[in-house]
Amino acid sequence: MATLKDIAKIAEVSVSTVSRVLNKDNTLSVSDDTKQKIFAAAAQLGYKTVGQRYSVEAEVGARRIGIAQMFEISEQMEDVYYLIMKNALEEECFSEKINTVTMFRDLTRRFVKTDDYKIDGIIAIGKFTPDEVEGFYEYTDKIVFLDSSHDEQKYYSIVPNYHLALRLAMRHFREHGHKKIAFIGENYTYGDTKEPTLDSRLYYYRFSMIDSGYYDENMIIDSAMNSKSGYEKMKEFIVRNRDNLPTALFIASDAIATGAIKAIKEEGLRIPEDLSIITFNNTSLSEFADPPLTSIEVHIRDNVKSAISCMKKLWNGDNHVQKIVIPCELIDRNSVRFISDVQG
Repeated sequence: MATLKDIAKIAEVSVSTVSRVLNKDNTLSVSDDTKQKIFAAAAQLGYKTVGQRYSVEAEVGARRIGIAQMFEISEQMEDVYYLIMKNALEEECFSEKINTVTMFRDLTRRFVKTDDYKIDGIIAIGKFTPDEVEGFYEYTDKIVFLDSSHDEQKYYSIVPNYHLALRLAMRHFREHGHKKIAFIGENYTYGDTKEPTLDSRLYYYRFSMIDSGYYDENMIIDSAMNSKSGYEKMKEFIVRNRDNLPTALFIASDAIATGAIKAIKEEGLRIPEDLSIITFNNTSLSEFADPPLTSIEVHIRDNVKSAISCMKKLWNGDNHVQKIVIPCELIDRNSVRFISDVQG
C-alpha cells in the first residue's frame, strides 16, 4: 500500500507538504506545479485518503464520471475559461446526484485517478492526443468531449459556435462604423487531435475581413493564450504600426485581454476612444476589466448540461453520436465606439 512517504519521494517534497495538499489545507502556500506533482504521484501509486474512500462509498449506486482536462493546473491559472468550465461541470453533476473524480496525468502522461473505484464515463474537457483518448478506454468506453470534437463519427461532442461568435463580433464592429479591425490570438492552436491547426476564430475573422474587402495580414497579431504574451505582442504591434493603427480589435481570449489592455494603456491609447475592443469567453476578466469589455458569451452552463445529457444517452444505450454546437451571444458593455466618435 502506498504511503505519504512514497508520494513525497516521487514529488520531491516533504511528507508534511504531501499530507497538507492531499487534505486540502488552504493555509499552505505551495505552487500549483507542486500540487500537480503530488496529485499525479498519488494517482500513479493508487493512494487514497479516508475522505476519498468515504465520499465514494457514501453514494453507493450513484453514477460516477471522471473529468479529464487538456490543461494542467498551472496552465488553467493562465486561462481561467477551462477552470470555470470544470467547476460548472462539477456543480451540474452534483445537482444531478452524479459523483465526479478528477483525473490527472501521471509521470508517464497517462490519465489516472486517485482511487480504485470504477467510473461510468469520462467527460474530456479540451483536446487530447489519440494516445490519451485510447488510454481512456482502460476505464470506460463512455466518453464525451467538451469544447472539442475528437471524432464526430465516434463520440458525442459539444463545442461553441465559433462561426456565429465571429459573425456577431464583426457585425457589431461594422454597425459602429469600423472597417480596420485587428485580431489578436493564437494563430495555430491544437486541433481536435492536438495537431497544430488554424484557430477557428482566426479562420472566421479572415473570412469576414476578406468578404468585406478590408483584409490586411498585418492586422493579425499572433499571441499565445495568456496575458504575458498578450502584453508583449500587443506592445510590439502598437510600436510597429503607430502610424497605421486599427480602430477596433478582436481578442480571441479573455486570458489575452488582461495583458493586451495593459500594453494599450501604456502606449497612451484609450479604450474605446482610440481602440474599440470585443473579447471572446466573457469571463470575469472581461466583465471587470477597466473599462468593462464587450464580449462573446459562450454559455458554459449550457455546454456542460449538454455534456451530461450526452453521457446519459450513452448510459441508456444510445450510440447515435452527435456533435452539438452551442450558440453564442454578444454581451455589450460599450467598449465599441461609433467611428464618428473615435478621435485621431
